[in-house]
Amino acid sequence: MFKRLVWRPDRMLLGDLVFRLAHYKSESWDGGESCFEFYKIKPLIDQYEAFWSRRPDFRPRNVFELGVWDGGSSAFWFEYFQPAKHVGADLTRRPDRYFQDYVRSRQLGPRLKIHWGIDQADARTLRKLVASEFDGPLDLVIDDASHLYGPTKASFETLFPLLRPGGLYVIEDWAWGHWPGFHAPGHAWARETPPTRLVTELVEATGTSTTLISSLVVLQGFVVVERGPIVLPETTAFTLEAHILRRPR
Repeated sequence: MFKRLVWRPDRMLLGDLVFRLAHYKSESWDGGESCFEFYKIKPLIDQYEAFWSRRPDFRPRNVFELGVWDGGSSAFWFEYFQPAKHVGADLTRRPDRYFQDYVRSRQLGPRLKIHWGIDQADARTLRKLVASEFDGPLDLVIDDASHLYGPTKASFETLFPLLRPGGLYVIEDWAWGHWPGFHAPGHAWARETPPTRLVTELVEATGTSTTLISSLVVLQGFVVVERGPIVLPETTAFTLEAHILRRPR
């Protein structure tokens, strides 16, 4: 699919689908509202293409996505993976008319849907949603939601046990704490803890256990955690900290 993408200064095209590049908006936009608002940029998509090219055997059946904006990313990943079921969730509700037209025109209703008003840190709601929407374990989770340490870790500790062994958990935009634009004292996230802390904990857990995490891939745009064969409780608390062993001080 990546070879079919057509990139323009302010948009990406995939067949008849139009993805307006939110980071490169221009006053000359002529697409009206017939488009997705797409917050991924070409360097990030290039990183994904390189990563997935190394995993040609990975074909997820059940995909759960956190943080979908207006549904553009869900459509993008659905086009790539063609899963049996793709469910998206987002904290707020945004205009998704183009997404609904996309689902309706391709008759994807049973296979692709979005739930609005879902807090990624709400463990009970996430578990309930997964149980009601999927008929088996998750194969892939993509977290492109808050990008904050606390909520991102909460989602991971809720959903990682629901992955099948060999399933993948993707965390996007973990590196913003290292980008100069976020270092200003007046920035909205000046007092927030970057997800770098979670990535560090994942490295520690990978080093501690031979069965929790089979592999950990860290790229600037995202992190991919592969679940190991360990048996984890699906309905009770799982904490990453319990799987980290550190040298005593």
